Amino acid sequence: MNLPKTVRTVRTIEDNIKRWNYDKWAQTGINLQGSHSPTFWAQALTHLEQIFKDTHQFKSIADIGCGEIPIDFKSLNQFQSIENIIRADGSKRVAELVKDVRVENFNKNPLPLKENEVEFAISLEVIEHMYSTYGFLEEMARISKYGFLISKPNTDYDGLDSHWYGDKYFFATDVKLADGGIRFEHINFIPNYELFGFAKVLDYNCILLDSDDEEMQFFLFLDNKFL
Repeated sequence: MNLPKTVRTVRTIEDNIKRWNYDKWAQTGINLQGSHSPTFWAQALTHLEQIFKDTHQFKSIADIGCGEIPIDFKSLNQFQSIENIIRADGSKRVAELVKDVRVENFNKNPLPLKENEVEFAISLEVIEHMYSTYGFLEEMARISKYGFLISKPNTDYDGLDSHWYGDKYFFATDVKLADGGIRFEHINFIPNYELFGFAKVLDYNCILLDSDDEEMQFFLFLDNKFL
């Protein structure tokens, strides 16, 4: 597997939205994942596509914190190499809406996958809800053979305090849902240097990916043993 010097997004946000046909997705409900906008998902999919091109055509992938309407990889030509998709989430409601999803409390228990069960994993906008940054990264490394992609709020963004981490969010405790599941508010303020430092401890290479969205950041972790 080749390590890219950088993974660049060559298209603008507007180009990404048009390219991934988000107007059509909005009509069918495919892109309605939480409160995140189509721009975020267009950015995430473009990064994934580039990772598949520059590193490896992964055959198995885990979507950790997949949400009620997860990415339908098999419907996208860019990810036809994927033969096995494992989805996991912390909400029982997701299990009612998503077929074969594995439900687990990520803050209290290990991720519900075996060691190296998939070649690659993604976890988008999840880590800021975890009590332990390193513990979650360690679990992502355990379940994936080659590496993983995560996203988080940009801690250097000028509008972060008011937009993401007001008192209601940053200091919030777990919120119990009516279905018995748990929603974790943004309780973990994660500076970028922590991710790079933890990557060294794990013997992973961590790459901050280019992003057109100043509020979000994407980090690619690749296991140095496979580079």
